[in-house]
Amino acid sequence: MPDALFVPREAGGEARGGVEEAAYNWSSSPVAHKKVLVAAVVLAVGIVAWAVVNLANGWVGFAAVVPIGFRGGGEAAISLARLFAALVLVLIVADEIGGRLRWVACGFVVLGLGQLVFGYLEPIIEISPDLNKSLYGMILVRTLAGALFVIGLVPRKAPRFSLRVAMSVFLLCGACIAGYWFLKGLGLVPPMVRIESLEEAARLRIAPMSWMTGWHWVLAALPFGFAVVAAVGALSRNQRGEIGGWLPLAIVLLAGSELHDALWPSAYGNSVLMNTADVLRLAMAAVVVVGGTLELRRIASERAALLAAKKERARRLEEVATLKTDFTAMVAHELGYPLSAIRRLTEMLSRDGLNPALRDRTLATIIKETDALDTLVADVQATADVERDDFRAELRPVRPGALIDDALMFTEARSADLPLETVLEGVEVHERVLADRDRIGQVLRNLLCNAAKYSPEGTRISLRAASAGGGRVRIEVADCGPGIHPDDLERIFEKFGRGRNGKDGRVTGAGLGLYLSRRIVRAHGSDLTVRTGPGAGSVFAFELEDVRKTPEG
Repeated sequence: MPDALFVPREAGGEARGGVEEAAYNWSSSPVAHKKVLVAAVVLAVGIVAWAVVNLANGWVGFAAVVPIGFRGGGEAAISLARLFAALVLVLIVADEIGGRLRWVACGFVVLGLGQLVFGYLEPIIEISPDLNKSLYGMILVRTLAGALFVIGLVPRKAPRFSLRVAMSVFLLCGACIAGYWFLKGLGLVPPMVRIESLEEAARLRIAPMSWMTGWHWVLAALPFGFAVVAAVGALSRNQRGEIGGWLPLAIVLLAGSELHDALWPSAYGNSVLMNTADVLRLAMAAVVVVGGTLELRRIASERAALLAAKKERARRLEEVATLKTDFTAMVAHELGYPLSAIRRLTEMLSRDGLNPALRDRTLATIIKETDALDTLVADVQATADVERDDFRAELRPVRPGALIDDALMFTEARSADLPLETVLEGVEVHERVLADRDRIGQVLRNLLCNAAKYSPEGTRISLRAASAGGGRVRIEVADCGPGIHPDDLERIFEKFGRGRNGKDGRVTGAGLGLYLSRRIVRAHGSDLTVRTGPGAGSVFAFELEDVRKTPEG
């Protein structure tokens, strides 16, 4: 049986055979990407300009002494913001982008945990921290994080990130720390600065150039270089619509903080000193919190939509399963009755000495049951045809009277006793409508069969064509049957939907006639409607566009 019979349809008639998986794609608007690029460039220019200004005035203004509580709270806020960014990026599960952003998330984890452990917890435990040790720790954390950002944002295809990779990163970090202590024990660790306290240098306004060593410049170039490359990669990914605008802005601020850190170092454990790099890190934390929050809202919205789509798909699959079950039962029933009748009647014909009159009635009954089987097969095939995506009605000018004549020929062939009244009201002889003659003929046959099925024996059925005004012709099929129950008015137009009972208590047919007829009429730019009431009969009607033509040749 054609699969199209079991595809759930919307009111508009389009099938939804599946559900699109939610794709985590950011705005593809070129304007939005351009705004991010402009903001990043302006931000970078401002950061560099501020560095130039400070260099021009003799390095004054890079650092200031602040209250102890403010500095500690800033360290904690920065570290938590970075961990929050990692959480947001991990939640992005799209295959290609999600794999790329896990490297970035790992970088944020390194920054956040490094800031939390070395910048907030260690100073609480350690009474007199070593400035050079703090600087080495900060360089290590920032270099490792920058390398992870570059791996995630720069390559055309990022390497696969796994739990083994994450463990390797933290083992590398531990190995570097162990190596530092080993070399320090041998006296092989060169100093990065020649002073004991950054706070004292800030109070005395001593220029950093006088107390920074060349080794500091060499090591500071590593995290700065990684951050600049990562910022370029982040902007490139944003322009391609792969990541949100908040992430490249955050990486630009990180690169700026690395630049200013190279000019006036910032070390973990400086409880009262805040320099420009610290301000930029706080700004980065603010961007991360705001952007990450918006990102979480977007992810929640998309996942809610995905969940709703999956629920809808499950509901539709259940509906399809129900339709298939109902269809199987219906076909078994509709085939079983006429086949059983044909078999019994055939056995009767095989008997010797059968009365000629009885033989004629038996043959007529066999033909009637065979016609019922033909009708069932035709309805199923026609339904499969009209549910194809490429189904179109072939509209041609045709006389309404010709449509009615076709319907009369059908009723006479099916049942000469059917009392059918035809009326042309306000329709000129040569007037034409746009219609697919075969398809509209199928609609009229379905309506007339339904009228005969539900009407009492001998009651008149009316087929009317009348002017509806506005350049349209209205065609109606009216019966004097029991009418349609209000609860059935929508169901009768559904696939396999049928009324409650016919004139003999048994409803024949697949329940496809009205469903098929409405789809054909809608393909003509109209709709199949019904006026009815309990005990008042039913009037099914539709309209066709009127065109004025000369008589057919």
